[in-house]
Amino acid sequence: MKTLRRMICLTLAAVMCISLAGCGSSKDKTIKIGAVGPLTGDSSNGGTDELEGKQMAVEDFNEAGGVDGVMVELVSEDDASSASQSASAVTKLINQDGVVAIVGAHNSACTLADLEVINRYKIPMITPGSSAESVLTSGCKWISRAFPGDDLQCAALINYLMSTTSATKIGVIYSNDDFGQGGLNSLTEAAESYGLEVYSESFANEDKDMTTQLNNLKNEDVDALFIWCQYSPGALIMRQARELDWDVQFYSGTGTIHEDTFSLSDGAYVGCINSVPFISTSTDPQVQDFVKRYEEKYGTAPSQNSARAYDATMILLNAIKEAGSTDAEAIQEAIRNTKDYDGLQGNISINPETGEYEGDVMIVRATENNDWEYLDSASTVTQ
Repeated sequence: MKTLRRMICLTLAAVMCISLAGCGSSKDKTIKIGAVGPLTGDSSNGGTDELEGKQMAVEDFNEAGGVDGVMVELVSEDDASSASQSASAVTKLINQDGVVAIVGAHNSACTLADLEVINRYKIPMITPGSSAESVLTSGCKWISRAFPGDDLQCAALINYLMSTTSATKIGVIYSNDDFGQGGLNSLTEAAESYGLEVYSESFANEDKDMTTQLNNLKNEDVDALFIWCQYSPGALIMRQARELDWDVQFYSGTGTIHEDTFSLSDGAYVGCINSVPFISTSTDPQVQDFVKRYEEKYGTAPSQNSARAYDATMILLNAIKEAGSTDAEAIQEAIRNTKDYDGLQGNISINPETGEYEGDVMIVRATENNDWEYLDSASTVTQ
C-alpha cells in the first residue's frame, strides 16, 4: 500500500513538473520558444530587427517573473528567406530544441511552408511578418497573426487614396511570390469596390531591371503606383521609376517601410505613402519607453519589424502564462483568445476563429528626414 501511495505521489509530482517544462529547481527550468526568420539574405535587415524585438520581449517577460518564476529561453534559427530552409528550421526547433511554440516567419512563403510542419507536430506559431491572406486561409489551426494582414493594409491604403484624390485607375507592381500575389489580390478587391481600374505587372525577386514593367504601367497613365514587395526590390523599383522621369505617387505596405529603403532608393522613397502598424516617432509613452530602451541596447531606433515581433512574442508569452502549462492546445487557445492587448501597435485582439489580427492600421508618409510622418489611421479613413 505504501509503495502504491509513493508511486501515485511521484506520478503527480512528475505531471506538475512537466506542465512547466521539466523538473528540478526553478533556476534549472526553462520554457523554450522558437524564433525563425531571415538573418541572412535579401530580407536579413528586417529579420534581424525582428529577432531583436523577440529578444527584448523575452527579457522583459523574464524580468517580470516569467511564468510563475520559470524563465523563458529563446532559440533562434535563420531561414534566409527560403521556404524549404524555413520548414527545416522549424522542424529542428520542434524535434531537437524542444520548443513549445514559435514566433515566425517573416516572409509569407516561408510561413506557408512552415504550416505543414506545425500542423504535423501540432505546435502553435504566431507570425509578426507574413501578411499574405493565404497564411490564415490555409486551414491550419495552429497559426495566428500579430499585425495587420494584406486585406486590412490594402483597404486602408485604397480608402486613403480615395479620400484624398480623384484617382480613377491605379498601377500595381508586385513580386511574383505569395506575399506579392496576396497584395495584388487584396488591392484589386479594395480598388474594384470603388470602381477603380487596376493595371498590374509582376517581377521575380532576383530581377534587377524592372523598367519594362514600369514603362507598361506608365503608358497606362495610372494615377498612383502601388508597390507590393520587400524593401530591397521596392527601393530599386522606386529609383528606376524616377530615372524614367515618372513622378507618380508611390503607395506601399509594410514590406518597404524600412530605414534602408531611403538609401537603397537614392531618396526616391521620400513621399511614398505606406500602411504600417508602428512608427518609432509616435508620442505614445509606451512606444517612447520602448524606443529609448531599444536604442540603448542596439544603438538604433526600432523599426516596425522590431515592434511587430515584440508584440507577437509578448502575446505568445502571455498566452503560455494564461494557459498555465506548455500544452500546445492550451497555448493555442490562449493566443486565439487574446483580447485588447495593449501593444506597441496599439490595442490588439486575435480573432478566435481565424487567428487574424484585429486592430488599427496607420497611414504614414516617408519624409526627407529619413523617417515617417503620421497621416491617418484605418479607423478614420472608411469608405
